[in-house]
Amino acid sequence: MGGSAHPTPMPPYEHRKAKALHKYRHGWTHFTAHRDGEAHGHRRRRSRRTRLSPQRTPSDTVRHARHLLRSRRPLELATQIAMGIGLGIAVAFVVLAIWAVVTVIQARNDLRGAQSEATALAVDRTQLFTAHGRAHAAAQIAAMQHGTTSAAALVDGSVPLHALSWIPFVGQQVTGVKQLVGDFKTTSEQAGTLLASLQQLLRFSHGTSVSLPALNVLDHQVHRAVVILRPLDRGSGVLVGPLAGARSSFDKEIAKVTALLAAGGNLLDYAGPFLGGDGPRTYFVAGENDAEMRDQGAVLSWAILSAENGTFTMAKSHSVGTLRIRHPAQVPLPMGTLAAFGAMEPRQVWQSVNASADFPLSSEVMAAMYTRRTHRHVDGVIGVDPEVLRHVLEATGGVFVSGVPAQVKANNVEYVLMHGLYLLYPRGYQQSRRHDEVAEVASAAVSRMKHHHFDLAYLVDQLAKAVRGRHLLVWSRFPKLEAAVTRFGASGSLTALGPDEVHLAVESAVAAKLDWYVHTKVAYNVSVDPNGTATILATIVVSNSAKRGCWPHYVCGPDHLNSNVRGQYVGRIDLWLPRGAVVPGGLAESGLELARWVVRLDPGRSETVVLAGVLKHAVSDGHMDLVFVPQSGVNPQQATVTFSAPGWSVAGPSQASWSSTRDQALHWLLSH
Repeated sequence: MGGSAHPTPMPPYEHRKAKALHKYRHGWTHFTAHRDGEAHGHRRRRSRRTRLSPQRTPSDTVRHARHLLRSRRPLELATQIAMGIGLGIAVAFVVLAIWAVVTVIQARNDLRGAQSEATALAVDRTQLFTAHGRAHAAAQIAAMQHGTTSAAALVDGSVPLHALSWIPFVGQQVTGVKQLVGDFKTTSEQAGTLLASLQQLLRFSHGTSVSLPALNVLDHQVHRAVVILRPLDRGSGVLVGPLAGARSSFDKEIAKVTALLAAGGNLLDYAGPFLGGDGPRTYFVAGENDAEMRDQGAVLSWAILSAENGTFTMAKSHSVGTLRIRHPAQVPLPMGTLAAFGAMEPRQVWQSVNASADFPLSSEVMAAMYTRRTHRHVDGVIGVDPEVLRHVLEATGGVFVSGVPAQVKANNVEYVLMHGLYLLYPRGYQQSRRHDEVAEVASAAVSRMKHHHFDLAYLVDQLAKAVRGRHLLVWSRFPKLEAAVTRFGASGSLTALGPDEVHLAVESAVAAKLDWYVHTKVAYNVSVDPNGTATILATIVVSNSAKRGCWPHYVCGPDHLNSNVRGQYVGRIDLWLPRGAVVPGGLAESGLELARWVVRLDPGRSETVVLAGVLKHAVSDGHMDLVFVPQSGVNPQQATVTFSAPGWSVAGPSQASWSSTRDQALHWLLSH
């Protein structure tokens, strides 16, 4: 009545004398007997070492063993065997796993040091452009190689990792560790090889002469590195945890490295033939003035650059007035180009030759105009503006020119060429002297390259920056070389990256040099409707910062043709939108669709213009891309993009802003 509802469990039964782990040694039934407190006994066993008694025959022993086996329950016997095997496997697995973890931790510590050096090298690639920086990079690469070699030795010689590799899923993780270590080791080896090749090239190149054999070796090594490194972007796959994170991080960096090497390989493919490796080469150098903009600066001066066997020279530049022709060059222009720019006579007037944004077309016209005037042919055209000289002087140091009262350096060359010389020579009849001074600055820079020590790698880096802003553009009459130019981004073609470019240019329509004072801001509003049709709305603000009473007349006008007020700026706004866009009053030009407007700005005033286009089927395979290409003006455009897509799920920037000094590619993923 008053007792417990549940019977009190019996205490476990223990023998008076028992060996260690006795209760577990005789099967499940025996274990439960101990657990449930059931008293029981055991018959004394004979010694484990079987001995034949004089009174027992071998047959008696066999019968006795069979009796013992029959007396034990088969299930209990099998359970004991299975438990023993399982316990042994578990203990072995734990030991191997601990051993493997210790090995991986040791290898990870080695890799962390190597990764730290690799990250520092990748983040600060500019150190490759100075001798001191390359020495530091060599030390970093040596540290990378030491760390990766140590990690690889640990992993490759690891007994537990080899043993665990046979276990499904675990083996995949082990393989992932080995691959990651091996990939780090391969990357460090390639970095060392490339740096050694670069050092060799720089050691045997001096001034305006480049060692073509060393250049060819570097070219080969770069392409080989791309082939070796590109497959290392493996993806994390079934990897989990920190290993998956490390794999993803490595893949992201190796993708960047291979992209950079591929671009460098394209440049090297072009460099040898450009420098006369396949025979003498002659190039027309078009000097473009950003104080008087077309799509690039107006072509006002020219020079001839010659190259043979890796050595280049440039003759003194002249005014394009020395190349006047009476009849247009016989180069066919597309209908859209004729409609947009034909009135400016781009096949006869040098100042208008690059009004179109298609530099390959403009270059073909320039080469034909030069041939018509001189009866000589050129192998290509190089377009340069004062920004290029700034980058050259950044590498070579400043120069002195007799007619300029101060040293011309990287931080003042644009002011000197595009504004200061106009103040020094303010009258129209003095412009030939100004042209001479511009020519002297360019010649002095080339002479300094020839006679003074400078770092060739640093110069190449500076010129690459000029290419990105469309300040340095190149055209070759050889299709194979032109394809290489296009691949490394110096062709000036708006469709080099595909049909989805957007390019805004503000071009001078007045006979003055007022672009020094002109500033442009543009806000792009891109909206995509549920059917995938995109509307691109560009709100463009053009400002004229010239003062009233602006001086001198040669710079500020008026020209009494398009302007009637001193300092008044008249400009054409040309907006190229992606191919296939529907643009009110638009034209097909430079492979894209051109929208146009004209602004007339008094000094200190600004004007806002809105241009738009509609692009059907803008969403392709769930994504939309736009590439915004800059104009090569002295004052970079300030740009913003706002993106919206009602009815879509969007992954990508809803807003972006930049100072337009290089191509800006935006990418959106869209799904319903």
